[in-house]
Amino acid sequence: MTLLNQHLADIRHSYLYEHLDEPSFEYVTAHAKVIQLATGERLFAEGESSQYFYLIHRGIMKLFKSSPDGTERIVELVNAKQLFGEDAMFVGEHAVYADALEPTQLIAFECAAFTTLMHQNAELCFRMLTEMSRRSKKLIDEIGKLTLQGAIQRVAEYLIEVGKYSDFSSTIRVNLPKYIIASRIGVSPETLSRIITKFRHKGMIDCNKDSIMLKNLPHLQQVANGQVGLNS
Repeated sequence: MTLLNQHLADIRHSYLYEHLDEPSFEYVTAHAKVIQLATGERLFAEGESSQYFYLIHRGIMKLFKSSPDGTERIVELVNAKQLFGEDAMFVGEHAVYADALEPTQLIAFECAAFTTLMHQNAELCFRMLTEMSRRSKKLIDEIGKLTLQGAIQRVAEYLIEVGKYSDFSSTIRVNLPKYIIASRIGVSPETLSRIITKFRHKGMIDCNKDSIMLKNLPHLQQVANGQVGLNS
């Protein structure tokens, strides 16, 4: 599929390309293509060679590890306007699996063309290094949360994080299956349901089908920070 103006706008606003001059931008887009994935369709598997990295135009991608017995551990949920897969171009293969959680349209960039551009553009290299460092810190922080935070804190923090994407509007939509959310924050689906029920009984949230109303964000933040428990 040919790149449309809406795709070009997404590319231009991404952190890697927003400051590129026009000739470099045209070079990038000449070596890019659009990919459409159906719900559940796999983009790449762990260990596959990396020829492209990606920008999501619309949809959600699940990046995950899988054990020999088929157990999944979600590493990241990637949303529209976000890049992923850049790290694989430097090691030659993907470290995770990538599946579409809903109908998803991606813009795929050729790794070889991008590395050529990096040799000519020092600022682009520093942008990439900055983003890699930010993601590395994020992963280290998440490992710390899994080991140091309790399940209640992690659920509270997840709801707050989703609220950020909704500009902390009173209602946020949670249109992902519970097992996806549970895997992402490292709890069982049953534990997630129990904690959501406790938050609702404490008046911090209200639930209706696939939406959650944040009724007491300050209290929820205190729970996420470990300042108070559900008995407070």
